[in-house]
Amino acid sequence: MQSTPRSDGEVEEIAHLSLQLGRLLLENGAETAEVQKMVTRFAAGLGCEARLIVTYEALMLTLVSDARFRTKVGPHLTGMNVNMTAVDVLNRIVDQAARGELKLEEIHKELDVMERGPPAYPRAITAVALGLTAASLSKLFGGDWIVFLITFVAGICGTFIRQELGRRHANPFLVPFVAALISGIIGGLGVRLSHVAAPALCLIAPGMIIVPGVPLINGIWDTIRNHMTLGLSRLGFAGLVVLAIAFGLFVATMITGVRIPIDSPAPVLSVAEDALFSALAAIGYVFLFNVPVRLCWACVICGVCSHTLRTAVEHFGIDIVTATLLGALAVGFLAQAFARWFRAPPAAFAFPGVVAMVPGSYAFRAIIGALQIAQAGADAPAPLIAETTSLTIASLLLTGAIAVGLAAPLVFSKNSGRV
Repeated sequence: MQSTPRSDGEVEEIAHLSLQLGRLLLENGAETAEVQKMVTRFAAGLGCEARLIVTYEALMLTLVSDARFRTKVGPHLTGMNVNMTAVDVLNRIVDQAARGELKLEEIHKELDVMERGPPAYPRAITAVALGLTAASLSKLFGGDWIVFLITFVAGICGTFIRQELGRRHANPFLVPFVAALISGIIGGLGVRLSHVAAPALCLIAPGMIIVPGVPLINGIWDTIRNHMTLGLSRLGFAGLVVLAIAFGLFVATMITGVRIPIDSPAPVLSVAEDALFSALAAIGYVFLFNVPVRLCWACVICGVCSHTLRTAVEHFGIDIVTATLLGALAVGFLAQAFARWFRAPPAAFAFPGVVAMVPGSYAFRAIIGALQIAQAGADAPAPLIAETTSLTIASLLLTGAIAVGLAAPLVFSKNSGRV
């Protein structure tokens, strides 16, 4: 720790830099507990004791230096994504600051350069990679090669729209609605121009890559760790985004005339085929999350292990909820291990592993079924009501299985640290 007493101006600058560091960590995918730990270590290296409160909208920091207190509230948080390259740079800055190797002016410059820096991968490559993810998900859900091609194109177009709206700082709920609507219309037009066995997948699979998996996973972990305010805020945000996606797909069905059937069971693939498309599905998130090249293999391993394990145990007759729990347990332990090893956000490893297991298809169809029931009113047929209820229950059970599987490693790691 810095032994030289700090002036009031220096304490003010340290408070500003600590809040900027914490905001960048949070906006780029770090968990709440990790943000607090890193900011505390950073401030300690600069000669101050830090107490950080993290909320969904802003950070509040109190610094203590030579019996003097300075409390400062950071700016409004603009959004939360994952950028593992940025987190890698922030980890290095904290390490150097803790060792006393950086002056305040150098830290300020490095943080500003990192914040304004371009993404690690070009937007066009990211869009193509996410198109491949959407197409691979369509195969995992039982689509044929024509569906694969249509979904690939729809996924690319939806991602371009999402990138452009994000660049223009559009409303966070308008972005997924418009992206789902455009990709759904393109998928529906593809169905109209060809004959496919599972037309609904041409709309659902591109919508799956818009699902806010990182807020969902971080929300689960924050809630388990008793960061209730931020955890519930993240879960609430994710739920509203899923609703916006479903509504966008519903409008797309109205425009194109391609129905998304409420009852649409997915076949179980062979283990080898499942492993191939699970690996391809994870690749898109390597680019979306700006994963450094040296860590790409870890994301792919998480993607393969979880969904392929679920498929393997389903072949032995185990129900999908239990199989999902086992797959989530596998990726939960892997994600925590890789996060500690590489000092990276665990959600960046966990989401590529669970994306194919997230019951987005169930949730979308349940919401669409609810909209159909609302349209029909008292004349809604009993089978539609029963199937919508069944999909809702399945969505809750599968989401719960994923949540328990991802949360279990936190319990074990906490217990293992006790003396």
